[in-house]
Amino acid sequence: MLDKSVNKKIHSGRIVAAILLLTLFFATNTAQAQCRSFAKRKCLPSLEENEFSFSGQLNNAVVLEGDKLDISLTFHEGKTYRLMVCSQPILGAVSFVLLDKYRTQLFNNKEADVNHFDFKVESTQQFILEIVVPEAETTHGIHHEGCICVLQGYK
Repeated sequence: MLDKSVNKKIHSGRIVAAILLLTLFFATNTAQAQCRSFAKRKCLPSLEENEFSFSGQLNNAVVLEGDKLDISLTFHEGKTYRLMVCSQPILGAVSFVLLDKYRTQLFNNKEADVNHFDFKVESTQQFILEIVVPEAETTHGIHHEGCICVLQGYK
C-alpha cells in the first residue's frame, strides 16, 4: 500500500500532465485558427481573381524559418486549377515546387516569382507540393514562426 504522500505526488503529477496537454491542445488550436483567419483575409481574395472558385481545400501550417513541407494533393480530370501558396511576410520568400508522383518538377515558383500556378489536368492525378521556408537571416538565434496556407481554386 502506498502512503498518502506518494499518492499525492502521483495525483499532482497527473494534474500537471493534464494541464500541459490542455495547454498544448489550445495553443495548437489557436495557431490553426489564426492561420485560417489569415487565409480568409489575405489569401482567398487573391485566389478568387480571374474567376477561380475556392475548392474548399485548405492546408495550413504554423512553421518556423528553415522548415520544409511536403503535401500530397489530388487534382481531378478536366478542370483548370489555381494552386496558391500564401505565407505571412515574417517568414520571408517562401518557395514551392510542384512535382508529379515520380518527383518530376512541373513548376517552380522561384523561376516565375509568383505565389500561384494555373494549370489544367487531363486525368485525375496526385501531385506533391514541396514548400521551403528560408533560413533566418539574422544570427540572434530567435526563429520566427508564421502561417503557410495552400489553397486550391478551379474553374
